[in-house]
Amino acid sequence: MTTELEERRPRWPVWYGPAAFASGLIATLIVFAIAGAIAAAAGHDLPTDGPGIQLGGTLVQDSFFVAAAVLFASFVAPPKPWQFGLRWAPLQRTLVAAAIALAAFYVFALLYIGLLHPHGQQSVAKDLGADKGGLDMVLGAILVIAIAPVAEEFFFRGFFYRALRSRFSMLIAAGIDGLVFGAIHYTDPKVLSLLPVLMVLGFVFCLLYEYTGTLLAPIALHAINNGIAYAGTVDGSTALSLGLAAGVVAACVLTLRALPRRLTPVET
Repeated sequence: MTTELEERRPRWPVWYGPAAFASGLIATLIVFAIAGAIAAAAGHDLPTDGPGIQLGGTLVQDSFFVAAAVLFASFVAPPKPWQFGLRWAPLQRTLVAAAIALAAFYVFALLYIGLLHPHGQQSVAKDLGADKGGLDMVLGAILVIAIAPVAEEFFFRGFFYRALRSRFSMLIAAGIDGLVFGAIHYTDPKVLSLLPVLMVLGFVFCLLYEYTGTLLAPIALHAINNGIAYAGTVDGSTALSLGLAAGVVAACVLTLRALPRRLTPVET
């Protein structure tokens, strides 16, 4: 079985994914090196830590990942949103698949935690200053629940995974994507025990994207997962976190319904 979508989708070489990933990281390091040099020339030291640095650094890195994906994709053909998975899909089928994917992931996460009792904990909220409340908590929530899911899914599933699929099977490509997705969330040794959970999360997102054909499904689930995690780690953020997650999900559903019904799978 082939599909109209697969026939029209540009075939990105498998090395485009890792190359774009490395380019995004290098570009981020260059920006911070330039900022540090400018600050030093002005007689100041550029801070290496703090909520502002963490927030800005994450935004810069996510922006460069998206830009790298678009840049490398343009080497094959003029990039279009649907090529990255921003396309229509049957709403009911997508909702059912997303619900099953989310349930499967949480079953795995609960079993993993229950059997292995990992003691690691991500420090994202603390790094962003969200645990202090106020504006830092709000900005951190917007970054973690709204911006990061869109940027990370666009790169890791919409581009990186799709490039891997030009050579590998679905399971192998999803496995590689999941490993890289988990690794990019490493911050210190305390997080190591949690990385397998994040790797499986990335793997599940790939399968969901493959099945539904739309990137909007993993974006919505990513926002839900991050919203729940943020609410559980930042005191007083429950309403904000769940409200933002619900807003992202609603935006994905409305976008899904508004997109033109073309490039849908057809048997040949």
